Amino acid sequence: MPIPQAGEIWEVSRLVQSPLEFSREEQQSLYPSSVQRFLAGSLPPRYVMIVKEPESSVEAQQWAIVTVMLLSVKTEFLNDVDLLIPPEMSGVGQDLLTETWHVVPALTCNLLQPVGKRLSREIYDHLLAVGDYYHGLIEELPAVSETYRLGLISGNLGAAKDSAIQAFHEQEEAWSDVLTVPVAAYQTYLESIKFTNAVLDEALHLEQE
Repeated sequence: MPIPQAGEIWEVSRLVQSPLEFSREEQQSLYPSSVQRFLAGSLPPRYVMIVKEPESSVEAQQWAIVTVMLLSVKTEFLNDVDLLIPPEMSGVGQDLLTETWHVVPALTCNLLQPVGKRLSREIYDHLLAVGDYYHGLIEELPAVSETYRLGLISGNLGAAKDSAIQAFHEQEEAWSDVLTVPVAAYQTYLESIKFTNAVLDEALHLEQE
């Protein structure tokens, strides 16, 4: 599998992998129903944009971590932070909604394959700047005129739709568990290895004494 690069669009795998295996019952308790339907193939494919590729020192590792921005096909929730990428820009064949506020870690093994076109650095930087504004890291939202110049589309559903946008964000945060839970499992796995090694080192030290 190629190494994910910043700005690329990747399809999310329906086969969840992690160093800790989950039974069907555990998956049902860990993942919301939307994730379970996705894994069963009952929902359309999902995509992410690569924000940060794996560190060079771990590229060859099975459990390498990459940072991604979630994309959605639910374009009816277009607003000033969920920007639309038209199909001619992404090459995916359909409109995609970029969740600029929603950046999470994922294991590269849970990304199936790159699709469409790699977004330009200018578009990539603009999307991250919009997300930074949402999280209060910068004071001003990038100009809407710049959004449209880059070929992206912004919208404002108005105060009457704020509750719908909030509900959409909450649903998407829950759905991203399909990516973040395996990362948490990997971190737990690393901690267990460190603990085991520490116990073995202590036992060896006592035996030598």
